[in-house]
Amino acid sequence: KKKKSTMSAAAASEGSVLDMAKEKLQGLVMWEVPVTTGLVFAVGLAGFFLVGVVGYPFITLVAYALLLHLLARFAYRHGKTILGELNVIEKSTMPKAPSTFVSVDDVSASLPQIVEAVNRMLHAAASLMLADDTSLALKWMAGLYAFALASRLLGSTGLFFLLFVCAFTLPKGYEQKKEEVDQAAAMLLSKAKELSAVAVAKLGELRKAPTKPAAGTKEGKAE
Repeated sequence: KKKKSTMSAAAASEGSVLDMAKEKLQGLVMWEVPVTTGLVFAVGLAGFFLVGVVGYPFITLVAYALLLHLLARFAYRHGKTILGELNVIEKSTMPKAPSTFVSVDDVSASLPQIVEAVNRMLHAAASLMLADDTSLALKWMAGLYAFALASRLLGSTGLFFLLFVCAFTLPKGYEQKKEEVDQAAAMLLSKAKELSAVAVAKLGELRKAPTKPAAGTKEGKAE
């Protein structure tokens, strides 16, 4: 019983962490705290400007960002310690890195969900690779073609910049124009389903169509 309760508590805590991260991300793109979202959006725009316009390599930009982050933490920790020793500020205990982040019970509690998710992904990948699901294969081909065309027209940086801007604008715009967007999306979805049904039907006809014998075979000569 104690083990079961520990596993359930671990699963609940993991779920709460995931839910908390999802809520924070949703609140960020929905502009629930405009100051925070505005700062993140501005930093992202500055990053794209440095990469796309100034010409900084992305790896260099990431390295500088990590360096500044570590410098700020280093200065805060040791500066606070020195000021505390000089009695300028009140002394406080600085946090230390924990030695354990994940326990065996945590992994065991979430193992069924992990196995289920892995099986779903592998099943979808196998269905796609074997073209077992015609509708799924057509959707992926259309999506990959659109992605390749957009990256060719905009470039990698331009495409990711467009996705970044859409992530911070489309959710809020959808919330304000929900009815109009739903109507337009329903019309597009209906047309896409019609085209998909026609394509699937054509493929079915091609599969069922009898194949003519080759000219060199006995059946071909008899004809």
